[in-house]
Parts: sequence; structure tokens; C-alpha cells
Amino acid sequence: MTPENAQLEASEASQDREEAGAVSAPTRAHPRNPRTLGGVRRILGWVLLVALIALLWPATWGGLFGVTVVSGHSMEPAYETNDVVLTVRQMSYEVGDVVSYKVPQGQDGAGGRVIHRIIAKDDGGAETSFTTQGDNNPSVDPWSFTTDDVVGEATLRVPRIGAAFSGSNGLLLGAVAGFAVLVVLWPFKPRAHNGAPEDEPAHAEQLGQEVT
Repeated sequence: MTPENAQLEASEASQDREEAGAVSAPTRAHPRNPRTLGGVRRILGWVLLVALIALLWPATWGGLFGVTVVSGHSMEPAYETNDVVLTVRQMSYEVGDVVSYKVPQGQDGAGGRVIHRIIAKDDGGAETSFTTQGDNNPSVDPWSFTTDDVVGEATLRVPRIGAAFSGSNGLLLGAVAGFAVLVVLWPFKPRAHNGAPEDEPAHAEQLGQEVT
């Protein structure tokens, strides 16, 4: 074999080995950036927290939703003692709506909470006023109130759990908001695609980088 032929065969063999190596080399997918995922998670957490606070903020503090615990028999059979009624603040109220409201100042029982059905609506004054009556009461309520006094319209009834929630609207809100803050701020350390912490590469990868 001439030197030229030997050199040609060696070149072809080298090229074959390079092609085989290129075929057999596994293609590694690019892992998602853990820092990006962590940032998205934190942003979504804050959005969730704001949404929870907006939804659970009590109507008595300017929010949309309220919780009224029924006491007495005036609204039976629709509502019974210790029922919890979720109310939602509306732009306006009509005759037939069941509303929770606070008795206005200057009237007997001022500041007390009542949940009764609207039976009359008067638009003749400077502000619309309402009169209510309990479904199980024989007489009309003595109070007259306006939209500003209404906590909200009754929308959902949860029976017989009032003893656990009576007087604890603020406590319930604080507990839910506190839990949401804990979830959002819980330490999160991004991990690399191989399961090791991002700032502590796996030992195998360190060895791979050292070998030349």
C-alpha cells in the first residue's frame, strides 16, 4: 500500500468516527430557567393575594361582600338561627329583595344588624328609603333606611354554622389573608434541571467540567 493510499484510508476512518459520534451524541433539551419560573410564581402569588383580599374584604369596611349570622325566627323558614348568609352589595335594591342592613342612627336599636325582606321602596325624597318586614313577622319593621345603610343583598345561605363565625368576620379575613401572604413569601430556591440547587451544581457535572 502506497503512503498516499494509507493517508486516504486514515482520513476516511477519522471522518467515519466523527459522523458516528455526531449521530450517537444525545440532544439535550434546554431546561426552563428556574429563576424565570420563580418570578412568575411570585407574581401570580401576589395577584392571588390581591384578589383574595378584594373578594373577602367585608362590606362593613367598604368591600362588596358581607357575612350575616341569623339570630331569631323572623325570617323562617327561609333563614333560621345560626344560619350564615353571604351578602353582596348592589347598586340598587328592589321590593322583594332580602337585605342585611344596619339600623340608622337616631332610630331604636341604632347600629344593630337586621336581615329582612324589602316590602316598600320610596323614591320621593333626597335619597331612596326602604321599609322591611320579616317573612315570619306579623308587623312591618319600625325602621326606615337608605342604600348607604345596606350591607348587601342575601345571595347564599350556609345552614347552622353561625356559632363558629359569629362576630369573627375580621378574624376570618385576617386568617385567609395571612395564609395567602405565607404562601407568596415562602422561601423558594430555584433548582437546576438535574435537581440540584441552582447555585450548587451536581457533583457529576463538576467532574465533567474538570475532565479535559
